[in-house]
Amino acid sequence: MLIADIRFCDGEDAGQVLAVDKTSPHPWPENVITRDLIAGDSRISYIGAFAPVDGSIMLGYAALGEENGNGLLMNLVVLPQYHRRGIGVQLVVAAAELAYGFGFLRLVLRVRLTNYAALALYRGLGFICDATRDGFYSDGNVAGFMSARLPLDL
Repeated sequence: MLIADIRFCDGEDAGQVLAVDKTSPHPWPENVITRDLIAGDSRISYIGAFAPVDGSIMLGYAALGEENGNGLLMNLVVLPQYHRRGIGVQLVVAAAELAYGFGFLRLVLRVRLTNYAALALYRGLGFICDATRDGFYSDGNVAGFMSARLPLDL
């Protein structure tokens, strides 16, 4: 496992967040990320995982919001060369701790049921699939609606 430096992202990190996001099979619109990070008034918190050597190279990020009184893990992207090295786990745990600190008692997320690696990651951290929705994503994929009680029972 590679232990990353985890910290909040701000406008200075926008370029790296965008670069990491572009490696996702389903990247977010650039204007959304830029608006969230540069405007500074977003209700979305971005958390970055940075290389432990100098702390300037982003390895991945998570975006945390709110939905119906729960913390919402909106996005999780890790650079492909850092998959299976514990970065995703560290980001989800950090997002869960942040959500709990905000007073949320549950962390919810949606994941493509074809994304087996993400499903394994979330299940390994105690998330359960509460429901599915056919055709939820614009590409027609089925979404799994998952949740976990906070704090996570690691």
